[in-house]
Amino acid sequence: MSIEVGKWGRDKRALMIHADGNLFNNPTLKCVADMMLARGYEIDFRYPRSEAPMPEVDGLHYLPFGARLWRLKTILFNRLAVFPLAICTVLLEKLFLYRKYDLIIAVDRLGLIEAAALSALTGTPYILISFEIMFASETSNRVKRIERKASRNLALWVIQDEERAACLQAENELDPKKRMLVPLASLGMGTQAGQRLRDDLGIPKDKKVAILMGSIADWAMAKEVIISALAWPNDWVLIIHDRYGLTEQRLSGLMDQLQPALGRNIYISHAAADAVDDMSRILGGVDAGLAFYKPVYIGPYLGKNLVHLGLASGKISTCLRYGVPVVTNEIGLYAQKIRSFQLGDVVATPEQIGQCLSAFKPETYGRNAQVFFSRELDFGLYAEMLWARMEVARTGHDLSAGSKQT
Repeated sequence: MSIEVGKWGRDKRALMIHADGNLFNNPTLKCVADMMLARGYEIDFRYPRSEAPMPEVDGLHYLPFGARLWRLKTILFNRLAVFPLAICTVLLEKLFLYRKYDLIIAVDRLGLIEAAALSALTGTPYILISFEIMFASETSNRVKRIERKASRNLALWVIQDEERAACLQAENELDPKKRMLVPLASLGMGTQAGQRLRDDLGIPKDKKVAILMGSIADWAMAKEVIISALAWPNDWVLIIHDRYGLTEQRLSGLMDQLQPALGRNIYISHAAADAVDDMSRILGGVDAGLAFYKPVYIGPYLGKNLVHLGLASGKISTCLRYGVPVVTNEIGLYAQKIRSFQLGDVVATPEQIGQCLSAFKPETYGRNAQVFFSRELDFGLYAEMLWARMEVARTGHDLSAGSKQT
């Protein structure tokens, strides 16, 4: 993938540290990386090896680490949670791996702790882009203490909305003057491609299509949603699409139950897009996106972090970007938006999806979805302000600006 560098040339270098490693499946991170690459940065991307796609991109260098180091980092940062140990770990990486950087982009907890440690060693400014919030009530004060220490010298912190900002500010004791709100969304409106997944799967043209995409997990209520499709109206079918194309693997426990419906009103996709901002083939000809969330409280990211979901759903924003209306449950801010702007429907439980679809208005909701995305979510609305704030973080120069983005 080639990114036009333009008038800047490559004269700056950044390190991005991300424990999930799914750079190309995260709308905001993908946009930030594209923006930095286009404006003169080289980026070293530090992450644990995973099944996420990692295409070749000019100016982007991958620095993966393996399972042993990941286990060590987990022990040091999550169990022992002592900042001097983090500095020792990062010192070794600095000596043998890292180059000199102009800016460090920390993503979530691991990125924050390592960025703070590297900054303590080198003086390099660092910023935080937050997608997951860990709450002290679901972890411990010891676990949060190292996060709070790592947050003290942040030059900028980015999060999706007021609700999540208030939570993160309280949990990490952040300076509200250094925050910026950027919804989790891609750049620009999605365009429809000629080739469509629904056609590849052999779905009849007279059928309406709903899609369950992204993570097929308990917190996404995937099993309940899929089982509900067995009782949908005859003119609707379901596509199940795992983000990495491993759909059948993820459904191994359900395949016997679904067998009679496969190819009739349930279709399994093994397609996988290289990047979240290129979903035209997947979402072309889709009439509804299904996005359900349920706190399951089996880990620090799956409880209150989902209760306070806010505008941190890339699944929902991606559907709206392509004019695909959304059916969701009571998830707070996005449920309010979907009702207020008629972007789809909100149901109490997945069992109600079939009844909802019988009166669904894909065309009307779809037009509203595109308007809402273009006015509220589009990364382009926030890009210039974010770039300016990142340059302030990098250089330390003051910036006089004020708009809805702050």
